[in-house]
Formats: sequence, structure tokens, C-alpha cells
Amino acid sequence: MLDIRCTLLPLAIALAAPAAATATATATAKPYQIAAGPLVSALNLFAASAGVALTYDPALAGGRSSPGLQGTHTPSSGFAALLAGSGLEAVDQGSGGYTLRRAAGGEQTMAPVSVSARAEAANITENSGSYTTPVMATATRMGLSMRETPQSVSIVTRQQIDDQALNSVPDILEKVVGVTVGRNDSERATFYARGYTIENFQFDGMPNTLDSSNQYTTAIGDSAVYDRVEVVKGATGLLTGAGNPSATINLVRKRPTSAFAASLNASVGSWNKVRGVADVSGPLNASGSVRGRVVAAVQNADSYIDYYRRDTRSLYAIAEADLAPRTTLSLGVDYMQSRADGATFGHLPLFYSDGTQTRFRRSLNPAARWSYWDNNSSNTFATVRHAFDNGWQLDAAASHLKQSKEVLYGSAYNGYMNRQSGAGIRLLGGPLPTQASTDSANLAASGPFTVFGRQHELMLGAGYSRQNKDAQLYTSSLVAVPDYRLWDGVLTLPAQTRRADRDTTITEKGVSGAVRLRPADDWSVILGARASWYKLYDYQVSVAGVRTVSDNLNDSAKVVPYAGVVYDLNRNWSLYASYTDIFKPQTYYKDASDSSLDPLTGKSMEAGIKGEWLDGKVNASAAVFKIEQDNAAQYQGINSVTGGEIYRPIAGVTSKGVELETSGQITPAWNLAGGYTFRTSHIPPQPNLILSAVNTNQPKHLFKLSTAWTLPAGWTVGGSMTWQSETWYQLSTAARWRATQPGYAVVGLMARYQASPRLSLALNVNNVLDKTYMPGMGSYGTGVYGDPRNALLTANFKF
Repeated sequence: MLDIRCTLLPLAIALAAPAAATATATATAKPYQIAAGPLVSALNLFAASAGVALTYDPALAGGRSSPGLQGTHTPSSGFAALLAGSGLEAVDQGSGGYTLRRAAGGEQTMAPVSVSARAEAANITENSGSYTTPVMATATRMGLSMRETPQSVSIVTRQQIDDQALNSVPDILEKVVGVTVGRNDSERATFYARGYTIENFQFDGMPNTLDSSNQYTTAIGDSAVYDRVEVVKGATGLLTGAGNPSATINLVRKRPTSAFAASLNASVGSWNKVRGVADVSGPLNASGSVRGRVVAAVQNADSYIDYYRRDTRSLYAIAEADLAPRTTLSLGVDYMQSRADGATFGHLPLFYSDGTQTRFRRSLNPAARWSYWDNNSSNTFATVRHAFDNGWQLDAAASHLKQSKEVLYGSAYNGYMNRQSGAGIRLLGGPLPTQASTDSANLAASGPFTVFGRQHELMLGAGYSRQNKDAQLYTSSLVAVPDYRLWDGVLTLPAQTRRADRDTTITEKGVSGAVRLRPADDWSVILGARASWYKLYDYQVSVAGVRTVSDNLNDSAKVVPYAGVVYDLNRNWSLYASYTDIFKPQTYYKDASDSSLDPLTGKSMEAGIKGEWLDGKVNASAAVFKIEQDNAAQYQGINSVTGGEIYRPIAGVTSKGVELETSGQITPAWNLAGGYTFRTSHIPPQPNLILSAVNTNQPKHLFKLSTAWTLPAGWTVGGSMTWQSETWYQLSTAARWRATQPGYAVVGLMARYQASPRLSLALNVNNVLDKTYMPGMGSYGTGVYGDPRNALLTANFKF
């Protein structure tokens, strides 16, 4: 164990010198003004203001209310007032620390679990055993509960990730209500919500720009580093500024623990999959003021697709130091890489030459055997959090993200195969190297203020991001495949010539502000806006030295307003509504002259009802939404010169729908997360076309369910199901050929046995019914089959 702890020591060398000792308890009485509201928020605010550390199980306090705190109090008397009537008490542990537990005389089912000594970590889901969390901040950065947030929210916790063996972020998003994962080829996935692609991402609540050409799957790939994933549906212009009216994905990383903890995880599965994860965390000095964590994941796997193999590596390291009783510095890095052989670029052709839909075997690989796709991503980050005496908190964060891909692609998908001769398909091939780096910085301050005798909250933020992307452009080749019926991946690609270098710089700046007003005990009103500045400069330099500017965009001071209102019907139910504008520069979507389309504009509206029960252990919501947008990108075809896709702007696109969701611990032994989404989209004057403003590869009806039940004698059983309605892809040419994916259901099962307090064994079987289906057909006029039935056996040992 000592050796394992020592592996963390190098992480803290830079932090150990300035790190201060842990907080010292003080009995000094101070004035406080904390409004009545969720107990978790009140406890966190008081602990930060009093300068004391508080450890507790989030499930213990989640969903409870506090009468608030007014007047002068010591830490002990303040906790007593906040916890009045809750059945809980705060016990002084000495040295400035308190532990939350059930009050004497109440039912004490287990000892309190020390989740974190830092108030801002009260919503950590690791070791909570729950499919929900009491606090989230993705939509407003105000640390609200799901019921207090005036938008649809989905959270996949660490417990659900482990139960369902969700080993990648695409796997996680497959379980999120209202979200679909479309597969473009073997390496890239596109995420959708409410009929639109999801392009806004946050790391630990900080917006970040990812290189879209990598389709995000490397920079966010492995789930081992995340505590949870939060998804806010609809437009989120308050924090992210530009973006589609689909959703924002917040990837919340694991944090160091106050006590030593370590685990080893080993898995074996179908298609020679082998996976290992090591996770070590704990204090790095005697006082615990410096803490560290390292997570490493390795996975090697073949595939049901002929001669395709993908190996991945992930390393995450973080160190935290308490510089002062209320100031914490974090430094970390996460690194991910993937190496894929036999990788595809696009996938199987969807049509025969007579216009009928193809029916190839699932294992057919359209890639040449020499094709490969190698991705690398490293994200170095730093954060500083400081809690002031008056309840305000300041967060500063910065990151440096590097992404690169080295690709030699060769995929036989171009054209339409003749049924009789097998002729008509060509292999498209060539090198595709790119390098991208993004520097981001964000500053946010939030806290309470009092007006007319009532306490309200204010959030102020500013952000900066600069991405530079270099691409080396080569000629591409189309090589005819003599007989596609005999295709085996063997075909020679002609030599490629470098023709130009492309450089793209995207700079985004923004300032935002929001106020949460409490005009009455039952009402909260959130009003805010974000002003955004966006610049894009894109140019090419040919091998002859000729410089050509492709795009020079400069959108200044675009203001995106946000408004939300929540009315508490009673302790369990709330009505809500929200509105925000839509603004998104469309740098990816090019017209026939290879120029970017004008920015996407519009508005997003949502209203609904939310509920929470069992002290916040169960959350539910029902929402209706409507989205209107102009300048939406309509797919037209392929540019014969650049090889890129051609789009044109469409006005008057409308999407509307209904979303129902519930998640949490129905009983102490039963976790459940699931829901139903109905969505319809419309372009008044013309038919719906795939990869367009109206994505017909997205279902109108979508139902998802994940559950796990703990039985006596150490067993846990559960499963998952996804059902979606029919989708289709239709050519934009006059032929209007259509490929259809009928509605389908995919079912998974899981069982876990707790062999000892430290060792567990789990079996996950995916696609139990071995359903053949294509998720998200249409990219490059091709389709990718979903995984056939497969299994994964996992052993987990905790030290």
C-alpha cells in the first residue's frame, strides 16, 4: 500500500511547498444571511463561509430542505440552525472538521461515508450508490438541484457507469434519455438531442472547444476518468454562448479523495477484448492538505468487423492543494490515444445501382487492409477555487488541449453496386493528418446578496478560447473495385501528392451574468445574458506558395439572453419554463464555393413540471419544447474539388416535442433511470432530407431504461433497453432513393456478485436478442451496423 501511495508523490511536488495546513476550527461567532432552500446548498454555503470542512454522504442530505440561517452564529450553532427539523446533526471532529449524521435517536443504518472535505464536492456520485445527484451546475453555474434547474437535465452517475459497464463516453450517452449516438464510421460518432447534433462540451463545468473533425471520440473517450456525465437539453447560451439547440455535455472528472483508496479492474470480453483500469487516490502529506489521484486505463480489442482492431490508452492524474482554509488549487492532465487498423472512413454503401437498399453482412469491412486511424489527445488543466466570508465563491480555470490524428484512409463505399456484376463501387483513399490545440480560460464568481429583506444569487462569468488547427492536404484517389461481392480489403492505392497546408484559427470570447431572484418563498426567477465575440480565420498555402483565404468571419458582441422561472407547487413538485436565443457560427458547413454558411440563429423554449421524492433520491420531469431556427444547414452533396460536404442555408425550421424522465433510488436496493422522448421537425416548403436541418436519421419516438436491483447474498441484477421508431436516409438527387431503418429495440442484461467486501465479479451482455440495426445511417451515403450480441466479464478489487 505504501508503494501505491508513493506513486502519487511526484504529482504534488509543485504543490507541496505552498500548501497550507488543514482548516483550524474556530468558535468565533459571525453574522450570516442564508435563505431557506435545499439543505445541500445551505450546508455548502455555510461551510465555505465559516471556513470549516464538512464530510457527509450526499444521499443523506440530498432532497432535504433547510429553514436557512439569519443572525450571528458559531459553526456549531449555525449547523444546528440549518439542520433544524431535518433529523440530522453535524458533529465536531476537531481541527476544523464536521461530520454529518442522523441525529441521536434516529435510525442509524450505516456509518457516515466521507465523500470529500471540500464543500464544492458534495455532489460527487462515486460511492453514492445512486443513479442521481443532489446538485448540478451545467445549465446556470449556480449549483442548483435538478428540480431547481429550469431545463431538462439528465445525469449518468458513476454507479450507473459501473453497473452497465459503460466504458466510453459514447457508451454513456447511449443511455441518456433523449440522446442518440450516430456512427459515421469505425472511428467517429455524432451525438444528437432533439434532432440536432451536440457540439457543446464542458470539462468540470468549463466550456471547451473540441476539434470536430475527430468527432470528439478521442478527447472524451474513456469513462474511467469521470465521476459523472451531466447533460442539459436544449440551447444553453448562458454559459456556452454559441451552440446548437440540442444539448450541452458536461464531463465531470474524478477528484482526489481525503482518505486512501485504490482499485484494480480487469475485463475480458467478446472479440478478444481485454481491458484493465487502475485507480489510486489519497492524501500526499500527513495533514491531508495535498491530495492526488491517478487513473490509468488500457484496452485492446478486435471487432465483429473483418480485420478491424482498435487499441486505446488513457491516463489521468490530478493533484489538489489547500492553499488556505478556503482556497484550493488543482493541477491535472488527462491523456488519451487510440490506434485503429482496418479503420473505415464512411462505411457500407446503402444503395444498389437499381435504387434498392443494400443488405450486406455485418462483418463486411469496406476499408482497405492498409488503412489506419491514430488519434492522440492531451488536456492539461488548472483550477483555483476560493470561498469568501460572505458566501461568495470565485472559480478560475484554464486548460491546454492538444489533439492530433494521423490517418491513411481507404474505404470502398463510393458509388452503387450492380447486383449482377458487383461493379460500380470505388475506393476513396488518401492521407488525412491534422493537429489542433485549444487554449481556454474561464473566470466565474457567484454568491448571495440581499435586497428588500430577501436573499438572492448572482453569477458573473467570463471566458476565452482560442483554437488553432493545422491540416496537411493531399490529393485523394478513387480506385474502382472490380467486384464488390468479392471484396477482401486488398487494393493498391496510388501515390498521393501533398497539395496545400491549411490553417484555421477560431477565437471565442464571452462575458455572462445571471441573477436568481427569490421574490417569494415559492418562486425563483433566473435572468441572464451572454455577450459573445467570435472570429474565424481560415486559409490555405499551396505547395507553390500561393496563399488563399477561405473564411474570415468576425461576429462581434452577439448577445444571447436567457430567462427561466420555477414555481414550487409544494415540497415535491415544481413548474418551470425557460427561454434562450440560438446563435452558432457554422464553420463546418460549407456552401458550393467552400465558404462557411452564415451563423445559425433562432430561439429555444421549454416548459414543464419536475418532482423529487425520498429526500431527493428520486427525480422526475415532464417537458414540452419548441425550437425555431434560421440559416440551418441543408445537405446537398459532395464537393468534387475539396471532397467536403456541400450545404445550403434553410429558413423556418421548427422542432417540437415532449420528454419524460425519471432517475434515482426507488428503494435502497433499486436504482432506475429512463424516459421517453417524442420529437417532430419540419421545414415548411420542402421534403425532409438526411444530414440536414431536419435529420431524418433521428427517431420521432425514443425510449430508454436502465435499472439495477440489489438482492440478498451479494447479488445485483439489472439491464437496459433502448427502443426507437423508424428512421431513414434519402438522397438529395432527383432519384430520391430512400434507405430505411425500421424501429428496433436493443436489450442488455447485467449481473454482479459481491464475492467479498473487496472483490466483485460482473457479467454484462449487450444486444441480448442479437438485433441487426443501423444507428444513424446516412453519413457519406453509408450505414454502420450496431454491435451484435457481445459479453464482458469484469473483476474489480478494492484495496
